[in-house]
This record gives sequence, structure tokens and C-alpha cells, in this order.
Amino acid sequence: MTGPSAFALLLVAAGLLCPARLFAHGVEVYDLSGHTDKPVATVHFTYSTGEPMAFSKVQVYPPSNPAQGILESVTDRNGLFSFTPDEAGEWRVEAADGMGHQGSISLQGSVQEGQSLEQKADGKVPLPLRILVGLSLILNIFAAYSFVLKGLSQVRRELSHAHK
Repeated sequence: MTGPSAFALLLVAAGLLCPARLFAHGVEVYDLSGHTDKPVATVHFTYSTGEPMAFSKVQVYPPSNPAQGILESVTDRNGLFSFTPDEAGEWRVEAADGMGHQGSISLQGSVQEGQSLEQKADGKVPLPLRILVGLSLILNIFAAYSFVLKGLSQVRRELSHAHK
């Protein structure tokens, strides 16, 4: 295998080896563990047998509007669900597994002033990897262009043979 097909295969292999993170953009991730004094509410939903209500639908109702949920999510595989109350008062959290089992709990939420964040993961890709991805993109465009030109020339040859 030589020429454009070997080159295209090499580019595809290089693209598969690049981590998916290279394609992310504009994302900042913060580790809040131990860097805030805001309370985190964690609820554990289980069946009466002690088995966790894994991946059950959760609705959160705030004190300011107890009739309308403001957050919809699911419990994790251990039946746990966490959120940070952003207003003081009684919060209601409900979970339903879609098979007739449901549970509800009321929590007292309090809001305190948070501390500044000290740790931050910026999600930026190092310059050498950005250059590599840019070159790969340019080479992939060239390979696709060459492939299209080769196909067009083959079609032209077939059409010229058909008209003879």
C-alpha cells in the first residue's frame, strides 16, 4: 500500500490515538471539595430491603415554590443524590423508580457565604498537542481532496472509455 491510501490510513490511525479531550473547548472545572462552606445536601434512597434505589428519577422542590420542581436528575448506582441548596428554608426531594416505588424527604437548607476557590482545572490543551491536531486536520483535508480528485479522474476515464 503506497501513495494517498497509506497516508490516509496513517492519518486515521493518528486521529484514533489522540485523546477525546483535544476536541473540548471552553470548559472550566472546579474542585469544590473542602473549598466552600456552602452546605451540600445528600440523600440516600433505598428500598425497605436495604437495596439502593439506583438510577431513580429525582425531583427537587425549593422553599420559594414548593409546588414546582426546579431540578430533575437521577440517583447514582448507590441510591445517592446530592445538591447544594441556594436559599434558606424547607427543600423537598422526591425519588421514583418508575415501577411504583417512591420516597420523599424534607430538608432544611441554609445558605452561607462561600469561600474563594483555590483549585481550578482549566481544561486547556498544551500547545504541542494543539499544533499536532492542527497539522492533522490540514493533512486530513489534503487526503480527502486527493481522494476526491482520484475518484473524479477515474470517473472521467470510465466515461471516456464508454463513449469510444
